[in-house]
Amino acid sequence: MRRALILVATGLLVAGCSVQKMTANAVGDALSGGGGVWMSDNDPQLIKEALPFGLKTNESLLEISPEHLGLLEATAQGFTAYAFLLKEEADRAEIDDLQQARRLRARSSKLFVRGRDYALRGLDVRHPGFTEGLQDREQRDATLAKTDEKDSGLLYWAGASWAGALSVAKDNLTLIAEFPTAGALVQRVLDLDDTYDDGAAHEFFISYEAGRPGGRLDAARVHYQRALELSGGERASVFLALAESVSVAEQDVAEFRTLLDQARAIDPDEKPESRLLNIVAQERADWLEGQIPELFLETQ
Repeated sequence: MRRALILVATGLLVAGCSVQKMTANAVGDALSGGGGVWMSDNDPQLIKEALPFGLKTNESLLEISPEHLGLLEATAQGFTAYAFLLKEEADRAEIDDLQQARRLRARSSKLFVRGRDYALRGLDVRHPGFTEGLQDREQRDATLAKTDEKDSGLLYWAGASWAGALSVAKDNLTLIAEFPTAGALVQRVLDLDDTYDDGAAHEFFISYEAGRPGGRLDAARVHYQRALELSGGERASVFLALAESVSVAEQDVAEFRTLLDQARAIDPDEKPESRLLNIVAQERADWLEGQIPELFLETQ
């Protein structure tokens, strides 16, 4: 009787775990496919306030189902988006409160890294040993070569969040040393499918080429043209990427102003699935207009 009771209890426990994981997977499937609800919103502040709850929900589900690829990618994307919004807040705070700006940037960098780690976890699920191979320079190319188009999202968010972490922690020597790895991840997206997310990888390389040691501004412009083509000129952030990286580097204030105007001319409602991204970019364009005296010697 005792043995029978133990077997029954064990069976119920296993069944309970299976049901719990099945439920987590079902909810995870729904959540990982629901990004359109966030991206189509017209209130960046509302999304910024809602993101932490959503991200903690994702993390709770990943505790139950740690290899759910959709949740891993959605969580990586969510942390990257939240970190970016904090970076935006830090840029605006810097004028009036330098210490607050530094705190926001430090937090933003940590959240970028958190997003990166979820993307790398997903790549490890798809390709066991991926992260270890990526960190070995001699194995990096071979490791990346194992990926395919199904990995594009995880590759992109791993690279974008990695570079984002450095963008707000430019004195972090570890991140500086790892910057080429971030570029290699997104380069793999280009190799697999350069049309991914309407040219998001090309948009990444506008800033990457302009910011990396030995980068080429003419190469950044080539990526800009391709990103513009693939996005149909309907993504405001493409114009800002060229303005903030290349126009500032070349001290071309006329081009800078033109690009800001082009970003602000986009109607966010024309492409609802990108409404939030365009509104955030247009708000940044307005802020950048006020930064022209700080960015261009000619205006000073």
